[in-house]
Amino acid sequence: MSLIHPGLLLGIALAIIPVILHFLLRSKPKKLIFPALALLQRKKIQNSRRLKLRHLWLLLLRILVIVAIVLALTRPSLPPANYGFSTYELTMLITISLIAILAYLGLMRHFQKQRISQQSLNTHRTFLRGGIGAAAFLLVALLVLWPYQRRISAEISEPLPAVAENIPVTAVFLFDTSLSMDYRQDSLSRLDQARTIADEHLSNLPAQSRISVMHSSSEDNFPFQSDLTAVQSRMKSLKTSAFSLFLDDRLRAAINRQEDDFKRSQAAQEPGAGPSAAADQFVREIYIYTDLARSAWRNQPSQAIRQQLERLKWLGIYVIDVGVTNPKNIGISHVTLSRESITLGNSVTVKAEIMTSGITSENTTLELYTQNEKGQLIKRDQRLLSTTVPPETNTVSGPASKPNQETQLEMSLANISQKTTQGELRLTSSDPYLPDDVRYFTILAEPPPEILIISPDSASAQLWSAALAPEKLVALKKSRYHCKVVSLNELESTPLEQFAAVYLINVTALLPKAWRLCSEYVENGGGLCFVLGSDGDAPESMIVSFNSLAAQKVLPVELLGSLKFIPPEFLDLENNPHSLFEYFQELGGTGELSTREVSRFWRVEPTEQGQVIATYTDTRNSPAIIERNLGQGKVVVLTTGVDSSGWSQLLFARWSYLAFADQLTRYLIHTRSNRANYLAGEIASYQWPASATKPETFLLRTPDLKQLLIQVKAGAQQIAIPETTAVGQYQLIDNSSNSTRSSSGFSVNVSPAESNFTPISENELDQFLGADRYSITHDMEGLKRTIRTGRLGVEIFPLLATLLLLLFCLEHFTANFFYEIDQSAETVS
Repeated sequence: MSLIHPGLLLGIALAIIPVILHFLLRSKPKKLIFPALALLQRKKIQNSRRLKLRHLWLLLLRILVIVAIVLALTRPSLPPANYGFSTYELTMLITISLIAILAYLGLMRHFQKQRISQQSLNTHRTFLRGGIGAAAFLLVALLVLWPYQRRISAEISEPLPAVAENIPVTAVFLFDTSLSMDYRQDSLSRLDQARTIADEHLSNLPAQSRISVMHSSSEDNFPFQSDLTAVQSRMKSLKTSAFSLFLDDRLRAAINRQEDDFKRSQAAQEPGAGPSAAADQFVREIYIYTDLARSAWRNQPSQAIRQQLERLKWLGIYVIDVGVTNPKNIGISHVTLSRESITLGNSVTVKAEIMTSGITSENTTLELYTQNEKGQLIKRDQRLLSTTVPPETNTVSGPASKPNQETQLEMSLANISQKTTQGELRLTSSDPYLPDDVRYFTILAEPPPEILIISPDSASAQLWSAALAPEKLVALKKSRYHCKVVSLNELESTPLEQFAAVYLINVTALLPKAWRLCSEYVENGGGLCFVLGSDGDAPESMIVSFNSLAAQKVLPVELLGSLKFIPPEFLDLENNPHSLFEYFQELGGTGELSTREVSRFWRVEPTEQGQVIATYTDTRNSPAIIERNLGQGKVVVLTTGVDSSGWSQLLFARWSYLAFADQLTRYLIHTRSNRANYLAGEIASYQWPASATKPETFLLRTPDLKQLLIQVKAGAQQIAIPETTAVGQYQLIDNSSNSTRSSSGFSVNVSPAESNFTPISENELDQFLGADRYSITHDMEGLKRTIRTGRLGVEIFPLLATLLLLLFCLEHFTANFFYEIDQSAETVS
């Protein structure tokens, strides 16, 4: 127990005053004149005994009144614990009280039945009260007070040292700077409200206090400083961020900082001595300023923080909740593009999901903007959105309202003509939370890649060309590929490096020079595919050519011979995990591609460098598609035909045949579509085409007007961009050549979780920090009371004041009662 005014304990000496008054004002025996002197003598003895007991009881009450006054003025406090009676203790106290009352009433009834004199009855009653009272007190002390003090002692196993309000404080101010703290109420954001409380609390700290300011936007650790002006400047510079670390991780870092500083302080004071909380010259505390949004905490609590706080009893944890009880919001939760990467001239559908929470907003407009070549925003479309809150959700109960309505709107962007199209969706609303009123997007468009198709059979080549570039799409300039068909004789005279991929369909033999050109093309990053269809009625010469030394430097297989499936087999593509079939998995399956018959195929033996991508459904699981990486490019071999020459029926698989041709070509080009839309904090990447000149450096322009130089590592095919904490549009500039040219771009949006203001529950917070190991408050006055309790313990002045009032009333009643009895006795006499 600690005392706020311990000097006032000297006032206990005033308890001698009732003793002096007792001896000065005690009643003197009265002389009674009666004929029967013997009877009067006995009454005199009984009166004297009864008067002594009464006066001793009255004296005790008056002493207790003086002691209670002095203790109340000293304002004592106790260490934090549960000072209320437990169920057992309360039950036992009531039981003992009932037994004492019943025993007293029963014995008094017994004495009354004996028909003794009133004087004797009064004497018996006096001793009965004293005896039963003493017995009841002993039972209460043994069965109630003893277990009570043992329980309290266990709860205060390591009591905090007695501290005064003027002892310096070493504190960490941990601010939640997630974007949800931008919610405004009464023209103040939640972060502004947190700063206001922190600034006022800072001015009330004792001299020589040290403060460290931490936040959840980064892992930066601000050192402990005694200069409170610098601390205030640090707090004013805090801003919310679209990307934030988990608050419990930052709290653990703050606890570690306090523990490390505590150990350094102990080592500096007493070298070689063990750490002791009683010897610390500071009161150590951590203040967490947050709106308690659930999204700021990990999904699964870690036991590490609880274990640390159980060990560090001297560290106080205070949570200042600045959240809003019933938040109201309307915002864009998601933006979905039909395709992020397209060919120039195609269209993209933009789908927006609008979320409303506890708000009614009529005639809200969703606007679509895109940037032109000069970077200026041009409005392309708009949609009117009428949102209403259902009647049953108008009255929100609980700590926070949940999203109650979602609406989807679609808009289309036709004829994309820029390589990088960046735009945004805006809501024209006036809700208190603005960050989710804007969402950004980026669309990447490239000219159709050049594809070369070589075949001795022009009909087969044209069929494959029509699958990649349909005539109608070519006429509309919306084809994904630009195909060129040449004969086998033109292979050696055609510059292969101009093409992103090369197909050799139904080729029966190649000269060594042609094999060498193919090898050089692939090593420099090209994609080469052999479709082993018709053998031209000369399978032996084809085997000799494809198994030659020059051919084996390119091919992933050795030819063994052409065979027939009797009965026909199929491509085994079910649950194929290869990236070539990822698109089919997104569509829900390969469709008719795996149901079309394959009648003939080439039996092959994969080389050491060859990897089987897909097989047939025969008992041997014969290889159907085999690949090989060569230099910067790759070679793919399909062991059956794709035309109508009797080898397979794949041509008649309709949309799945076209999708297979498209995905195979994209795989050969081996430049996956660069992702163009990210959430804040994700690592963005950019991969340039293999046919392009390898850049040396890139210049990254961020939405917050920064320019960062990114070096390309030797041998790398892509770059990683970790700086994605700012929301908005990013531009990636190829800075290698003398003439700077724009290469790509991407968009970063805030996570939709930041628009969910549902607070973390008290049970979850107990799992993170431990029950009764922290305190929650909502304003400055509550914080003051909580800190006083945490530092000085539970103040018992109200309890003492109540006890003083009860004792005073009891003393007054007892004195009047005794005097009334004495006066009545005198009258009777």
